[in-house]
Amino acid sequence: MSDRRSATLARWTAIPGKLRRAIAPLSRRELAARGGSEGWSVTEYVHHLVEANLVASSIVLAALGNPGCDYDWSWLVPDAGWTKRLGYRRLPVDPAIRLLEALCAHVGGVLRGAPGGMRRLVRLRGSESVSRKTVEGVLREECDHAELHLRDLRAAAAKVRIRR
Repeated sequence: MSDRRSATLARWTAIPGKLRRAIAPLSRRELAARGGSEGWSVTEYVHHLVEANLVASSIVLAALGNPGCDYDWSWLVPDAGWTKRLGYRRLPVDPAIRLLEALCAHVGGVLRGAPGGMRRLVRLRGSESVSRKTVEGVLREECDHAELHLRDLRAAAAKVRIRR
């Protein structure tokens, strides 16, 4: 695995730790705070990131097990209605983060044992587009997505601290 690909995998497997550290000092009130780019609560951002990485992991496994396959993720519409129907606002965050930790460890191990795995292709069918991506590209996009929402949840929690 090239240094760049190793760095992408390391960055992706670090997401659960970053998420855990970001919410560790937060009170119940701060976890319920709303803000950021989506206007969601901190708790909703946590569940959204876990869900996004669950889907990304599934895409990666599909690409590794069946290179070049089609992966239809058009069923996923992670908007406010989706978040509400799944009850993310009320769910505890710790089980979700534990799932993400295990998932990243597992998929990371599979990738480390798959020669050329980061270069494998998958054809993604979204609700509005079709694209081909490498496993590395999928993980890199998810890392950027996580960074965006980590900023969002910090901004939402900061609103509560500022009002104190």
